[in-house]
Amino acid sequence: MPAHPLDGTTICAVSTPPGRGGVAVVRVSGPDAWGAVNGLCGGRLEGATPGKAVLRQLVDGDRPLDEALLLPFKGPKSFTGEDVVECHIHGSPYIARRLMECLIDAGCRPALPGEFTQRAFLHGKRDLAQAEAIGDLIDADHAGAHRLALQQLGGGFSREIQGFREALIEYTALMELELDFGEEDVEFADRSAYREHVQALLGRIDTLLAGFSTGRAIAEGVPVAILGAPNRGKSTLLNALLKEDRAIVSDTPGTTRDTLEETMTLGGIRFRFIDTAGLRETVDDIEAEGIRRAWDKAAAARFVLYLLDARDLQDADGRAAAESEVSEAAQRWNAAAEHMGESAGVLLVLVNKTDLAPCPEGWQPEGAEAVLAISAEERKGLEALESLLGEDYRSALEEDRILVTNLRHRDALQRSREALQRALEGLDAGLSGDLLAVDHREALEQLGRITGAITPDDLLGHIFGNFCIGK
Repeated sequence: MPAHPLDGTTICAVSTPPGRGGVAVVRVSGPDAWGAVNGLCGGRLEGATPGKAVLRQLVDGDRPLDEALLLPFKGPKSFTGEDVVECHIHGSPYIARRLMECLIDAGCRPALPGEFTQRAFLHGKRDLAQAEAIGDLIDADHAGAHRLALQQLGGGFSREIQGFREALIEYTALMELELDFGEEDVEFADRSAYREHVQALLGRIDTLLAGFSTGRAIAEGVPVAILGAPNRGKSTLLNALLKEDRAIVSDTPGTTRDTLEETMTLGGIRFRFIDTAGLRETVDDIEAEGIRRAWDKAAAARFVLYLLDARDLQDADGRAAAESEVSEAAQRWNAAAEHMGESAGVLLVLVNKTDLAPCPEGWQPEGAEAVLAISAEERKGLEALESLLGEDYRSALEEDRILVTNLRHRDALQRSREALQRALEGLDAGLSGDLLAVDHREALEQLGRITGAITPDDLLGHIFGNFCIGK
């Protein structure tokens, strides 16, 4: 059985990535953190000022090990809430490994994944949502994900959830009081005020839930599917966006038979561009499978870039055919998204090859959010496309809107919403306070699971088990 984080032991771990480098950090936390490190520097950590670094020589028995910068903290004024010492050593794998061995010989034990952060949570230094944000911050590899993680770490989302809970707790207390006076048939909770309160709370929860798809897309990368018939320039467009040749370009129809996904960051927002097989009727089994996969990818995309050839739009018949094609594509996309439980995003029509023919001015087929004239071959019109793709996401970040990015949080909010909706329906049906309290408490519990006010042990193990060792 894994050790309990608050079992009274002192833990240690290398907190920097493995390998050779300029500096490595070994972190020690627990009741004997100072004592264990003090024994490795000849007693010269005694009298050190918490929060101020000291330069000391570490020894391995009677031999010098390294000259280290030691940064000691006294609990509760530390990351974990315990006594902590960070040992900043030279980045030799041997020194880091040997220091860990010396600390274990001194009575420490190796930390489990995420155990430092788990101790911070258990000591009340961070709530659960903030603790999870630390993992997101470590994993952030682009500006958008970094900003979302910092926002959650700062406690904005936690304060919103805590506000929900405090408002519910007041009514919970009144309903519980009604149970104590059940034989006297009294109502301490004003039903009209309760209805208004729950409806307002549902509106705030709905706002958070509506922002989940935006937050999730920013954190993981906004999926953008490139669709269209063969030889419309889909692969050329992907190469132009990436500014390198990643997709095979050929005049032969059906060259792209599978999806090709590449990522890039535009204006601090990560995008996942997905090149797909050309959409057409075919008897080729492999090409047909590629077309099926194209629609599967499109179903989960936030944007579909539907390519048309400018040369096909120069007369009324060509434009009518294109309008029918775009309308059919929009309908199929909506159906595919609905089948996968997704909501269809934005369909943008890109009139490509405008270096060969002009884009009809003012033309916009039904179902398209916008029409952009581009030349993928000459990389023209791409700046307008990139700006349009990132506009809403950059606005969301700049406005510092609270965006839910965690599936666990979304699920808890949804369950809380369902419980509150049941409470309203019970109110309409004239249910007594004790029956209303059942759904009311369920909503309160689900909100508590987000911040850790109510947290099963198995949930903690799952969350912190996904952290890296040393954090």
